[in-house]
Amino acid sequence: MNKKALWIIPALFLAYVFYEKYVLSKTFSVFFKSLDFSDMTFFNPAVNLIVQVNNPTPVTAEIQSIKGVLTVEGQDVGNVLGITPTVLKSGSVDLKIPVTLSITGVSTLIEKLLYTKEDFSYKFAGTILIDYIAIPLEFGYPTANG
Repeated sequence: MNKKALWIIPALFLAYVFYEKYVLSKTFSVFFKSLDFSDMTFFNPAVNLIVQVNNPTPVTAEIQSIKGVLTVEGQDVGNVLGITPTVLKSGSVDLKIPVTLSITGVSTLIEKLLYTKEDFSYKFAGTILIDYIAIPLEFGYPTANG
């Protein structure tokens, strides 16, 4: 084999890896499951969004971070500035997304939970970093469009 053509083998391998990551970025999906208030304290106003992340590909990837904003009835109530890196295997995995609430966010959530008898809408809009590929991430209740 010609020594000048040896670069083709690593280039093909890298192209294959990037293609698999691209397919993963286009096919993964996130579904809202619940809100978890168990970690919320007076000095730590935070809730956890519990979501199910589905990976229909055979590719294993790592979620490096998630950033975004949580809104309730159209009002910003908290921010997500990152998560503990998580391995995303083929299939589905539940993921906790910690949301740090603002002062108005705490009061809005308390008002909605204690004084509103009907369901209220909330939405998360941000980005997820999977294997160093930033992908828009949006979900909510009752729908992603709030």
